[in-house]
Amino acid sequence: MPRADQYIKYQYPIPAEKGGSEVHMIWSDKPCNIACWNNSFKWIEAYRSPKIECIVAEHMWMENDCLFADIILPVNTICEEEDIGTGGATQNLFIYKPPMVTPVGESKTDYEIAGEVAKKLEKYGGVYADAYNKFTEGKTIEEWMKHGYDNSGIANEISWEELKENKWWMSPKSEKWDAEPTPSCSGFYTDPDKNPLQTPTGKLEFYSEALAEQWPDDNERPPYPQFIPGGPGWTHDESLLGERAKKYPLLVVSNHPRWRHHCTEDDNPWIREIATCKIKGSDGYMYEPCWLHPTTAADRGIKHGDIIKMYNERGVVLFGALVTERVMPGVALADHGPRFDHIALGPDEWIDRGGNDNDIFSLNQLSKNCIGEATSGYLVEVAKLDKDEMSEWQEKYPEAFARAMDNNHYDAEYGYKFNTWLEGGA
Repeated sequence: MPRADQYIKYQYPIPAEKGGSEVHMIWSDKPCNIACWNNSFKWIEAYRSPKIECIVAEHMWMENDCLFADIILPVNTICEEEDIGTGGATQNLFIYKPPMVTPVGESKTDYEIAGEVAKKLEKYGGVYADAYNKFTEGKTIEEWMKHGYDNSGIANEISWEELKENKWWMSPKSEKWDAEPTPSCSGFYTDPDKNPLQTPTGKLEFYSEALAEQWPDDNERPPYPQFIPGGPGWTHDESLLGERAKKYPLLVVSNHPRWRHHCTEDDNPWIREIATCKIKGSDGYMYEPCWLHPTTAADRGIKHGDIIKMYNERGVVLFGALVTERVMPGVALADHGPRFDHIALGPDEWIDRGGNDNDIFSLNQLSKNCIGEATSGYLVEVAKLDKDEMSEWQEKYPEAFARAMDNNHYDAEYGYKFNTWLEGGA
């Protein structure tokens, strides 16, 4: 995005005199917010706000956000769709992909779903008149794919018919690559005046005049990079050097999962049996592992396989302890994004049994002027779950625990079954 965009101030909601209002409805395309973004408990609080009158979700696997939707529309998997696209780490591969199987049940593509809704809206007339034609611009799916191909830059390299037959086209290596390699930014290196960088000065900038002029009082995002310890009064206090570390002394290291993509594949039995994927608790529940160094665990009376709670002022998340020297002391390591399994959803108590550490991640931004996630780590404490506390929760939230104790709803190899969440579901 253009660098200057960061200096534009936005307002929510847009003032009524400018045609704005608060959000009343959410339509989410294969949603993964609870498993992907920080402070999921706040996402859930927003979903359940009385201001949100309706939530529609498109999904094929009934993942986390769907549990808060009013309507779930069955969308195709990639195996059921015809499409084109790019692939490969360097985006040098162009693909035509025919459907591999017939669409299951009444499932449709995202494009078809939006088109069907547009048809329904037409009966209201006014701005919705001819909504379907406006949405599709009169093109079929085949014509849209051909439009993408025509504007992709490969039309002179391979014909549309050849692409559909071959299924892929890869851009060839330059003939000069081996003989005359051209490193990135070599033009700037040889002649910086004729080949400037995309910075205000056209040169390497270690000090940003624009940041210094725009936000001279931003101590957390100064004009040049420097170590910022954080602490009371700052936008976020998630440092071991800050005041909150006295109460929450462990720093969470949260990885992209090795055994799934966020929550996708969290119900795969082949993967759940791996020792570092799930840990079977004393209650038979398959918990997400939290890796702790032996000294960190011993200081808290925690042994490998114990049911533990990770917590801060934002809530509690349950894990199975994985005690190993492969992590540093003072660290709690947990992959983010498993399937959400709420025990309590506020307003005074927030507890997740599924091991989604995103639930209690900081929602604060990088600085008062820089809207970005402070996701390099955050502070928690970890403790062995006391049996009395578990018993208290079981009495207080019987429905939540009944889900995991009922074989008709929960399977240790797969996790929760669909009928756990769907009325009349099979």
